[in-house]
Amino acid sequence: MLSSETNAAPPQRTAGEGVALVDADPEIVPDRGGRAVLMNALRILVTLAIVVAIVFAVKSQWAEVRDTITQLDWWALAVSAVFVFLGMGAAVRAWQHALGALEHPIPAFDAARCYLVGQLGKYLPGSVWAFVLQTELVRRAGVSRANGFVAVLVTVGLSITSALVVGLLALPALFHISTVAAVAVIVLVPIALVCCYPPVLTRLVNLALRILRRAPLQRQLTMHKIGRALGWCAVSWVLYGVHLWFLASSSAGFEAGTLVQCIGAIALGMCAGVLVVVAPSGIGVREAVVVAALSPFMDSGVALGLALASRLVFTLCEVLAGFVAAIAGSRSLRNALVHEDSRVPQPS
Repeated sequence: MLSSETNAAPPQRTAGEGVALVDADPEIVPDRGGRAVLMNALRILVTLAIVVAIVFAVKSQWAEVRDTITQLDWWALAVSAVFVFLGMGAAVRAWQHALGALEHPIPAFDAARCYLVGQLGKYLPGSVWAFVLQTELVRRAGVSRANGFVAVLVTVGLSITSALVVGLLALPALFHISTVAAVAVIVLVPIALVCCYPPVLTRLVNLALRILRRAPLQRQLTMHKIGRALGWCAVSWVLYGVHLWFLASSSAGFEAGTLVQCIGAIALGMCAGVLVVVAPSGIGVREAVVVAALSPFMDSGVALGLALASRLVFTLCEVLAGFVAAIAGSRSLRNALVHEDSRVPQPS
């Protein structure tokens, strides 16, 4: 679908010539470069501001935060890490089904490598780097950049939609904290679900591709395949919520109400972190939402300690999984573990 990977069609050559003309314009290039520098500076400033805010929040409630973290049982940390890995596995399946819905299936091994290694990009200022890296990695798995980019768009949309639906579990706490936020979630859920309806989603994706000068989808997305991807996204949120619940068990005990609240809190928190693209990996944003959702059930200092502990466990698990996936993605090891016939052929 891209001229670098397939035989170029005349319309694509025209688009390429258009890009060359823009690049040759001395008045446009510096402007683009200036905007890029300005945006990078803004992201760095926002990131620093968030980090400073977290430091002051921790400092003001240091006693409760310290006690919460130091009192966490080792087994609770270990079990919570297991559920993070399981949630990441469900997210990989959602990513794989999104590619399958676009008629470009890849083996689970390659899907895991693309997703897990790509996730490391979100720790750079601007969450979009994870999507850029995933798009490049999926190209190496035999899928064009255009289709990989579509898969990223679809997966992010399905992930946000499922997070909003699962986040409804945290509505009681949200109404205690902010009625506006709770109503916003309620309003966004049906809108997001409509956008996930295959005919609507197909048109939205094609609109984005047309804006980005990409070729449109050849087939309409189907309910069966989109539903499977959406379901795996929801499973990942539930598993992440169980991770937070095991951490909270040291302070709040194993209560069903706490489990429901943890699932809703982590879904909304991570959804907000994705939407605030200037914050690396949603740092600060996720913690703020989790603390707000858990505060009606426990002291805010305890909730902050749990949010920070959850962030630490997530970071360690994501870095470890990304490192292992990168090592396993080496050509020699991949050929030993994955049969060649299960691979998507490289585009000519």
